[in-house]
Amino acid sequence: MRRPCVLIGPCAETRKQRISQRQKLAVPAIIVWIILAAISIISRSNTAATITDDGSELVGNWTGDSICAGNRPACHDEQVIYRIPKAPDSSGNVTITADKIVNGKPELMGVLDFKYDSEKKTLVCDFTRGNTHGLWEFTVQGNTMAGTLVVLPDKTLIRRVKVKKETAN
Repeated sequence: MRRPCVLIGPCAETRKQRISQRQKLAVPAIIVWIILAAISIISRSNTAATITDDGSELVGNWTGDSICAGNRPACHDEQVIYRIPKAPDSSGNVTITADKIVNGKPELMGVLDFKYDSEKKTLVCDFTRGNTHGLWEFTVQGNTMAGTLVVLPDKTLIRRVKVKKETAN
């Protein structure tokens, strides 16, 4: 027959040991729970940052230089204005109107549709005009955009561009 445990004697020591063991196990369990909660909060904040980057910071006029690369007699260095009238659509498509400055006035060079990658902060346009197949690639860093134009399929570098977003006065 088993004797009931009382608060004194050998049975009480065993009870204290069990309680002590439970307390020792509880501390690591609480630490693990805190770590998991922190990871959950961090991952939510990163997701929120990704969701809110809709490309709206691209909207505006970007001015700067388009410099010829290599020895191409038909190519001329230019001051340019890239106009982005609205944020990319839900698929990341965005239209850029490109002007060059001639005698102090903007002159239309063309309108192209780019694909915006919000994670990489890049704009890419693969296009064909006449016999020319080209690829524009830009990287956006804050209020600066830098990129290149290459001719495909051999990837010959044609232009290097660096523009800065105009600020509203």
